[in-house]
Amino acid sequence: MERATRGLLSGTGTRNWGRSVCGAPPLDADALHVWTWNLDVDRRRLSRYEEVLSADEWRRVGRHASHLPARRFIVRRGMLRRIIGRYVDQQPQNVRFVYNPHGKPFLAPELAADLQFNLSDSGELAALAICLQQPVGIDIEQLRTPPVADGLKSYSLTPRELEHFERAAEPERSLRFLRAWTRREAIVKAEGVGLQLLTGQLELEELADHQEPAWEEGGVHCKRGFHLYRLALPDGYVGSLATRQKLLDIRYFSPA
Repeated sequence: MERATRGLLSGTGTRNWGRSVCGAPPLDADALHVWTWNLDVDRRRLSRYEEVLSADEWRRVGRHASHLPARRFIVRRGMLRRIIGRYVDQQPQNVRFVYNPHGKPFLAPELAADLQFNLSDSGELAALAICLQQPVGIDIEQLRTPPVADGLKSYSLTPRELEHFERAAEPERSLRFLRAWTRREAIVKAEGVGLQLLTGQLELEELADHQEPAWEEGGVHCKRGFHLYRLALPDGYVGSLATRQKLLDIRYFSPA
């Protein structure tokens, strides 16, 4: 059974899927569900996720050079299948994905053409956004030690972006940078175009906290035609969500 951990905004939607046979929480057109789970599990639980992966997913497991990333990929994709399966009343192994030319996954049309989702992970945490009828992008990042901003040049930033973030002192520099980075990544993932096609068109400094004094958890801000939200995540993580339409209800769940 899922556990609802928090609701950011209130309101009612215009359409409700109700509760599926498999027990997914109700979802309407003005709402969005965020699921989070830990990617590090014991061998018994890992085997449950191994059972539901497709042949293509197993090929992707084999591309990982080390054991930990391979295990985390199995848990990420296995839990994705289990959660999505609850919304579309399918066994996890029967959930089928299709991909656009830039690699963004969608549900196969015969399962649910109007159910949209996006998945992100960092460190040991995964986060999945699910909504109806509109593109969605989610991105999370783990705050790191040493701070990620010490290696800003590895992020292929423009000179202007690099100068902007290097002016701040730690730990504020890392926090400000990762919040801006996840906002841009969320937009990129919602558009489904790939980061390389957006770099230079949407400066990270436009998404930094001090440029928008009203940035706050659950607050709504618009960039490039998307509404942006700051996610409520466990300590040590930051994340953002991007949707075309303004959401009236964001709810958080954790698999049992």
